[in-house]
Amino acid sequence: MDIIKNATQIDRMRADQDPVVFKRCAKHVKRFSRNRADGFTLIEVLIVVVILSVVASIAVPSYGKFMTNARRTDAMVFLSELAGEQQRYFSENNEYAANLKTLGYPNETMPTPDGHYTVSISNPGSTLRYVLTATPVSGGKQASDDDCKAFLISSTGAKSNTGSKSNCW
Repeated sequence: MDIIKNATQIDRMRADQDPVVFKRCAKHVKRFSRNRADGFTLIEVLIVVVILSVVASIAVPSYGKFMTNARRTDAMVFLSELAGEQQRYFSENNEYAANLKTLGYPNETMPTPDGHYTVSISNPGSTLRYVLTATPVSGGKQASDDDCKAFLISSTGAKSNTGSKSNCW
């Protein structure tokens, strides 16, 4: 017995060939070809809206966290570069620079290249050691980053942060 796929096949079929199959197929084709406008029902639209809402409620916070982590690299990379510049300065002058201006930057403190952090140098007690600090710009996108807050790197190479999370580096 052949499967009849659409109404044209039914029209071509002659009732005297197999009247039982013809009547069954005609009944099903009539049921699925109602005279209604094509489109979506309200229930179908609501189901799609609910699914999209669930996906968005998961994706948006994850994306925000990803962007916060990505902006942290702005501070880490710049601090690492400055630590290298401090080592070069020390090899030439037998002391570390007391501020960024001494290293050739226009100001004593500088924003990182992407502007999410402000970097400064402190020499606790002597010019034979330093601590580089990158603090989030007040009111900036990283200001609400309580996990890591400020990043620090010292002349001994020790890397740390002031936030609640201890492994930000």
